[in-house]
Amino acid sequence: MPNKLSLVIPTYNEAINIAKLCQTVVSILDEISFDFEIIVVDDNSPDATWKIVENLTKYDARVKLVRRMHERGLASAVVSGWRVSQGEFLGVIDADLQHPPGMLKEMVSQLVKDREIDILVASRYVAGGKFLSKSLWQNFRSQLAIFLGLIFLPKIFRSIRDPLSGYFILRKEVIADKHLKPMGYKILLDVLAKGRYKKVYELPYAFGIREGGRTKADWKQYFIFLFQLIKLKFGGK
Repeated sequence: MPNKLSLVIPTYNEAINIAKLCQTVVSILDEISFDFEIIVVDDNSPDATWKIVENLTKYDARVKLVRRMHERGLASAVVSGWRVSQGEFLGVIDADLQHPPGMLKEMVSQLVKDREIDILVASRYVAGGKFLSKSLWQNFRSQLAIFLGLIFLPKIFRSIRDPLSGYFILRKEVIADKHLKPMGYKILLDVLAKGRYKKVYELPYAFGIREGGRTKADWKQYFIFLFQLIKLKFGGK
């Protein structure tokens, strides 16, 4: 069976970025002749992000829209997208353009070349990875999240440098028959805690600067993240 990537883009008020991102991803994957579908899962954005995507679907059937009317949350949106996916590879990328789409070439080729890789993570913390933003606040939040992760889930956080990355691709069999019910924004953490895998491979990347719109990360999300850690540690899977 030929390889196909199902790339989910979760959105909420990303009208300013979504068309550019979809068009860039289409161009990149067409360039390497890799079969794909883009599944945008929008939580009924007030800025009508969903309407822009709906228009894109008319011109390219590989772009698909899932509009959620009564659900909210990045991680659960990703799972909703994966449920309707048709690819052997399942991926996720943020809509804010902080994840460089051009890296998809290397991510896909690495997975095709090495069949032993179950999960490929774009990592900010392996050699060569970095944050382009110089924000001390952003760096503090990231380090705090990692510190909490080391306390509650040391096995995962010591074996994988960036288990909180929001940019990754996995083989569908990793989560086949697994009950994913993630909270907040950290979908990869749920996959790592519950999935069926042996090899995780991390590629370095530069986490970029948001190109418009507003970040959804706030202190509320950190309390949700803390609750997610507690739930995973004590068997609430």
